Amino acid sequence: MDLTWWGSYDGEYWHDLILHLERENLFPKDQETLDKLFCDREYVPINAIGIMNVRSKERVEELVKIAKATCRIENTLLVFKTTSSGKSQAYFDEVHAYLLNKKKVIATKQARVS
Repeated sequence: MDLTWWGSYDGEYWHDLILHLERENLFPKDQETLDKLFCDREYVPINAIGIMNVRSKERVEELVKIAKATCRIENTLLVFKTTSSGKSQAYFDEVHAYLLNKKKVIATKQARVS
């Protein structure tokens, strides 16, 4: 877990998991990042953000399918950085963002860097 934001503290315990943020720069750990966001746990966050570097648009689509099958969170933003060619290059030239409400994609955005 890269970052958590808790809502209230009663002097002894934190309550209301507001945000869970995971980010991953290594390609082989993209699915592991989703697993961390959507795993079964005692406290389910109200919001989640996952930011990942992904090898190709095809892999982005695979990960979105996995997310739709496993997401239990009401407000999840997934951000995937990738290359349009799918080949190794010095920088990512595409960003794909998906907003999920539990198992549904409710909005998408795409940006290209030239």
